[in-house]
Amino acid sequence: MSAMDRRELLLRRLDDIGRALSQTDAALALIGLGSVGRELDRLDEFSDLDFFVIVESGHKQAFIDDPSWLGAAHPLVYQFRNTADGYKFLYADGIYGEMAVFDPDELATAAYAPGRLVWARAGVPDAWAAPATWPPRRSPPTVEHLLGEALTNLYVGLTRFRRGEKLSALRFIQGYAVDRVIDLAPLMAAT
Repeated sequence: MSAMDRRELLLRRLDDIGRALSQTDAALALIGLGSVGRELDRLDEFSDLDFFVIVESGHKQAFIDDPSWLGAAHPLVYQFRNTADGYKFLYADGIYGEMAVFDPDELATAAYAPGRLVWARAGVPDAWAAPATWPPRRSPPTVEHLLGEALTNLYVGLTRFRRGEKLSALRFIQGYAVDRVIDLAPLMAAT
């Protein structure tokens, strides 16, 4: 697949996710982030999908507990709940992504780089595409979280290597992934 085809596929997939969300009653917006957000000039054949889904208050947990809307765009082969808010995932055709679900009140304090509205219901403000603040969010690690982070760091590292970003690949594989395995060791010894 050519670089142009891959970029087009990524943007189409994001549009397909927006269409799937539009078929639900509680979804309000889909915000593309990173190279599928405002930084489209960085989009290449090694890019992935990063996005936020904004839902009506009181519906967030339903979207997290049942991510069938995510699989409606294309079959999923892997998904890992990496935060209380979302998942890292891999589609059957090799498209990798990371997403989080927020309600409008949470979006006001969510940490993210400015993005773009890919899909939104009428009346959704354009301002949702940019963060109001940038607070750090920390939670105690679990075995599942650390293992998922290690696996997805390896995956991202391999794609960076294929892209030719050797230093970034080194950091993801020999740094971030190994750090998560080191963090995992005491938790595994305790079980």
